Amino acid sequence: MRRLILSLVTLAALLAPQPAFAGQPPVGVVTNFGPNLAAVCHMPEGIAIDPTGNLYATSFAFAPVANICVESPSGQIIDVIPVPAGKAGVASLLGALFEPSQGLYVVDFANGAPTNGRLLRINVVTHDVAVLATGFSAPNAIAQDRHRNLYVSDSFLGAIFKVAPDGSSNTVWVQDPRLAPQPGGSPPFGANGVAFDRNQRFLYVASTSDSKVYRIPVEDDGSAGAMELFASGAAIDASQQTTEALHGADGIMFDVRGNLYVCANSAQHPAPGSPGEIQVLSPDATLIARYDGVGQNDLDFPASLVFHERALYVTNLSLDTGGANSELSVLGVLYPGLPLRP
Repeated sequence: MRRLILSLVTLAALLAPQPAFAGQPPVGVVTNFGPNLAAVCHMPEGIAIDPTGNLYATSFAFAPVANICVESPSGQIIDVIPVPAGKAGVASLLGALFEPSQGLYVVDFANGAPTNGRLLRINVVTHDVAVLATGFSAPNAIAQDRHRNLYVSDSFLGAIFKVAPDGSSNTVWVQDPRLAPQPGGSPPFGANGVAFDRNQRFLYVASTSDSKVYRIPVEDDGSAGAMELFASGAAIDASQQTTEALHGADGIMFDVRGNLYVCANSAQHPAPGSPGEIQVLSPDATLIARYDGVGQNDLDFPASLVFHERALYVTNLSLDTGGANSELSVLGVLYPGLPLRP
């Protein structure tokens, strides 16, 4: 009974709008952040943050040059980084990760054709773009382990690639039919968002087309253990009497308490509007909170997220509205995000 009472108290705290912390947005309230990016960084998908609080939003452009918009902590565009296409002839940027010693890592989906996808490393000062690894079909998201190895999800191949920090090796760390696009699933993407837990015992992977989150044990030698299901949207809906849990699971991030924040890019709850919510899973995979904006602050196909202390920044891919709402959103949260690098 005591555990039930504590769970209910935690749930109420997460669901209820809270006063803002000093210098932080109000907890539980989603608002637009910065200008509409449609003209310069159309359909922002990936997002990263540097130690000064500057945000990097990548454009899913399908253009000869795709831009990365750099926004200051006050929401001003302070730089635009152009990224030329590779052999596909178009660049379409997805996941991003900033590492202070290396710069900005970004994946290029290109045109989604086999071998055309790229992992890039970008000097944010000089705008130099280096190709770190190639051979992907649909590279989507990036995570980094304590040894600085990069883990890149491939949404069409149903695989997680492990790339050395200098790009000297690029191997399939795990490939599983459950991480490929599932029949009838929408959007038709498999492995998507990736995130390590606090002790890097597991790499968590969102599967978009069937609204699930898996986790893969990291063995002592760095190899992948047997993948297991962590959360299923359909199972949550059935057990918690809710709807559209994890619907279109996309970008994921942990907070310091072990709660997993998920961009449910296709969920519409409780009232239809622009699709998408931020949904929060407890360490035992219970759905404990779901957030969306109201009116002009409505989330529109949220794709990726990143923490800065107790602020959570989100990209609105605006996929179903042709990029009209190509904006960033911000949400105040109770607990800081888990550091992306130990």
